[in-house]
Amino acid sequence: MPLMPETNPTVPADMSLYKAVREGLRNRPGDQPLPTEGGESVQDALIQHILSHPRLGAGAHALAAKIGERRSLGIQRYGRPLQTFNGRDAVQDLMDELLDGATYAMQVKMEIDSFNTRIARALSRHTADETGQCRACKVPLPCETRQILTSKKQPPEPELKITKVEPVQEVVCSPDAVDEIRRRFGVTEAQTGIPNIGELMGFPVYVDDDLPPGTVRLQPSTPKQ
Repeated sequence: MPLMPETNPTVPADMSLYKAVREGLRNRPGDQPLPTEGGESVQDALIQHILSHPRLGAGAHALAAKIGERRSLGIQRYGRPLQTFNGRDAVQDLMDELLDGATYAMQVKMEIDSFNTRIARALSRHTADETGQCRACKVPLPCETRQILTSKKQPPEPELKITKVEPVQEVVCSPDAVDEIRRRFGVTEAQTGIPNIGELMGFPVYVDDDLPPGTVRLQPSTPKQ
């Protein structure tokens, strides 16, 4: 099967979608105006700033990818990324986002507390009776339910079989390996701020359906059909 380049969509050629969404947005009393065409791209500058710090390691790429996703969302909604001097008060936007962030953090805490309360209530029903059996399941403890509720084990990451041949000029992967690389870097298929995982890895990335699962080859450039 011929190799196909691994790519992600960028800005849609048909801009009618974001225009329709933009028209549908309503300004409530007190809202700032919708952003207009401004100066420099804020997300692009932030991504470059993050990737310029090598000490951050792989975390920098994952963070840059997430910022790229936000950039993509801005393009879909407004037809452009967040830009400087876009007709809005950036300080007010920052304050509003921080207040929203604090509210969402409280929501997360409340939901975690509620979840933990439910687990504790369930565990209280799966305790030993006089014979050492679970009161709810009627089997010796620890019963399956108690094991699940108290387990802290994380599923192992899929293994990638990586081979390297110098000079490295491209990366060829099996389809599942590309998905795993995306997951580890935090890059989704809809993410467009960084167009594809090849830009994260520094080489063009190709998918070969004929490769065994989990295969990643770093190799010299080869002719493509």
